[in-house]
Amino acid sequence: MDSRASSLEIERVRSAIVASIELLSVEALAVVLLTPVRFGQLLLRLGPVLWRLRRLAIACDSALIGYVDTETLLVSNLNDFRTALPVLANRLPDLAAGSTLAWASPRATNIVATPPTLLQLAARLRLLSNSGQPVVRIEQYRFGEHNRFIVYIPGTQNLSLKTTSNPFDMRSNLLLLAGGRSAASRATELSMRRAGVGAQDEVMLVGHSQGGLIALDLARRSASGLVPYRVEHVVTFGTPAGLNIANTLPNVVSFENRADLVPKLEFRDNQPEKNWLTLEGTVLDNPIDAHRMESYEQILVEKLASGENRATLEELGGFASGKARVSYFELGQR
Repeated sequence: MDSRASSLEIERVRSAIVASIELLSVEALAVVLLTPVRFGQLLLRLGPVLWRLRRLAIACDSALIGYVDTETLLVSNLNDFRTALPVLANRLPDLAAGSTLAWASPRATNIVATPPTLLQLAARLRLLSNSGQPVVRIEQYRFGEHNRFIVYIPGTQNLSLKTTSNPFDMRSNLLLLAGGRSAASRATELSMRRAGVGAQDEVMLVGHSQGGLIALDLARRSASGLVPYRVEHVVTFGTPAGLNIANTLPNVVSFENRADLVPKLEFRDNQPEKNWLTLEGTVLDNPIDAHRMESYEQILVEKLASGENRATLEELGGFASGKARVSYFELGQR
């Protein structure tokens, strides 16, 4: 008997593993929202479990590469792990990424100057996030024979697990936390293509909360050669990123507020590798305001004033120069 697993079997195992991560993340969110005092206990117990599950999912990804086209692999999706495996397998077509159509519609364009420092870049992200609209902002700069782009991605705007027209929802959060791809991520990638991001263009992705998860997802795709452009930098604010693996990413700078529970939702610290810098500060406030971009701008002001990691922060601030063509895209799903 052939002992090798079929691609279908591997896909089913991977789906179950990723769904396990999704379920644990749901329950972790419930603990954070309903009983914050238990968060520390959960952090110690659940972190190693999520880490091992994510590594198993990655191992399944590697095995599947030998069976199926990579793009088909990456659009696999999730189900509820409490469902028996046969039921899970039967319901997978309903949850496949293709069953949720993601779209990106151009809304406006204009010309602006380069953000002179990382602080101005963060301010632009704040304005985008606080708008409450499912809109990404893409700035295009000419750089030699190619272009450089800065992509701003907002955070969660809808806490419902039910599918609505806004893809920045809780379902997208859970898919991204579980290592899958969400409608918001696919729509952001589509908006980049529509903005003209092409072969050999260099990209900086800037995201708040869920926007940071999307940025990391797109950065992994770039590092794997699945998209023609090169993501050079990722900047995240208040993003639960600890389960990501540093050697699958470009240069990453993550800002975290110690008073913000959201960056801890993956129950693991970010890897302290050469290409991944995590800068922490403390802005005490209620759990909601501690997560807002205003708190992270305050942390950024403190870091810039201290001179800590000056070279890295100045490199980010100097990523682009001159005038930029700005495009706004409204993202949606159905």
